[in-house]
Amino acid sequence: MSQILVLNLGSTSSKVAIYTDAYCNYNETIRHDFEITSLNLIEQIKHRRFEIEHFVKKVADVNFSDFDGIACRGGLLKPIRGGVYTINETMYNDLRTFKYGNHASNLSGVIGYELSQDFQIPVFTIDPVVVDELMDIARVTGIKDIKRRCIFHALNQKAVASLYANTSNRTYKHVNVIVAHMGGGITVGAHKQGLVVDVNEGLLGEGPFSPERAGSIPNDLLYEYGYKRNFTPQEMNHFLSKKGGFINMFNTNDLKVLSLKYESDNDVKLAFDALAYQVAKAIGERAIVFKGNVDQVILTGGLSYNKTLTSLIQSYVDWIAPVTIYPGEKEMDALATRTSLVLEGIESAKVYS
Repeated sequence: MSQILVLNLGSTSSKVAIYTDAYCNYNETIRHDFEITSLNLIEQIKHRRFEIEHFVKKVADVNFSDFDGIACRGGLLKPIRGGVYTINETMYNDLRTFKYGNHASNLSGVIGYELSQDFQIPVFTIDPVVVDELMDIARVTGIKDIKRRCIFHALNQKAVASLYANTSNRTYKHVNVIVAHMGGGITVGAHKQGLVVDVNEGLLGEGPFSPERAGSIPNDLLYEYGYKRNFTPQEMNHFLSKKGGFINMFNTNDLKVLSLKYESDNDVKLAFDALAYQVAKAIGERAIVFKGNVDQVILTGGLSYNKTLTSLIQSYVDWIAPVTIYPGEKEMDALATRTSLVLEGIESAKVYS
């Protein structure tokens, strides 16, 4: 049996868990004070590491020498194929310098690598957000110098697709599924026999709008909107990814609060209906990839707890394929399970270079 430390760091919190193989013994979501999260990401490292070590040593009462491996959420790296990767010095440097983008998820691998060096523990990342398995035709746009990027919820999408495959006595490489991950951002992926061959870019909100992201918008209207407000590219990126969707419409991203108004507030009802409609349209687009030969449609992510939303989406897409709902995220379990397989020699870790 392998004892594994799992790190999944986000913008305001650090999820930490201790697993024995695929069984979770301890888990904690450490919510950091604003004084910490308002620092630049490099300055946050020592504070977050201190709180992670405190949880492991004082709360869980585990020595770092007892760990067989560390599993880390993937950050922004160069485009790579899906799989388990050893976090080596090259990956550590790319994460720590934010070479490919500035995001708190990078800190998972940075802190994990530093712990691995201090305590001589193997450290891995699995299916980071930059997993890129797109078909060439999915990259093409109408501007020759612009190609679509692939940034999406790869870890959770692949985890629930594999979970569905297992429940149907098949492997991930033998199913065709469409996965809609619905959270602060929404990505809808076409998983064709183990590869995500088409998916919308989720970082800045291409595709459906979400509680925080603006979604795809007519080019001329978006350009005019930013031009009138003198947005810099950085300000526009922040606006599209953090200040759009329900935040922009209702000044909240809390679906529980908005759901209570669904029957009484016409604006809320219209927004909910539009969100479901846009997610369903994205699912329909992915069905084209398979020419209709879809085994399952899967709804996952935090928004999939909302029955009003999932029922609306199902009413649009259940003709494509049966719909399965895996509420929430399976990221921590996936990180631990895949790392355990590597430690047992069942799966091989890839090298980042």
